Amino acid sequence: MSAENQADNFEIMVDIAEAYQAAVNQEALVAAASAALLAEGLGGQVIGVSIEIAGDEEVQRLNREYRGVDRTTDVLSFANEEAPDWEGRTGVVYTLEDNAEPLPDDDDIDTDWDEEYEDEADDGPGATAPQFVTAPGLQEQQANGQRYLGDIIISYPQSERQAGEFNNTPLRETQELVIHGIFHLLGYDHEDPNDRELMRAKEEAAAALLDR
Repeated sequence: MSAENQADNFEIMVDIAEAYQAAVNQEALVAAASAALLAEGLGGQVIGVSIEIAGDEEVQRLNREYRGVDRTTDVLSFANEEAPDWEGRTGVVYTLEDNAEPLPDDDDIDTDWDEEYEDEADDGPGATAPQFVTAPGLQEQQANGQRYLGDIIISYPQSERQAGEFNNTPLRETQELVIHGIFHLLGYDHEDPNDRELMRAKEEAAAALLDR
């Protein structure tokens, strides 16, 4: 079965702010999200994801409201389900050393990608799960018992800035942020060196699928 057929049941809703519609290709974002889901071995499953492309102000507002961090960031991920156990996961498989050395610190981890842990959105008394970008089609899908992973919100201005730092095009940087956000929705993180190595490997596998 082709990758296109495997992704037929993915419901990836994209909302691009008017200011960035000329710069961001919706199909490219759908392709990036699909590549991440396929790399995780979820082809053929009915899965929903919502992606919003916004400006710094909106991302800063959400970051402040749901995480208590009053500044913009590159990507925020709000998961809709508990992360599954590592055992039994399908998709790309890696054998990691028990005592992996910490990877060298770099800008993409230290300055930005340490900002978007979706579980922090639920911290604090009275906190509620965010529902701000869930499209009507995905609300219906969720009501029908289909798997809805959650919401990803990306600051396009921050994506542009990082593209210059990492020698990327802004669109490719945005695609990579989509991939990064998807794996956060799936329960991956980069807090521990082993987890960081695994997440990076998954992201590289998804990027390789995207480039086919």
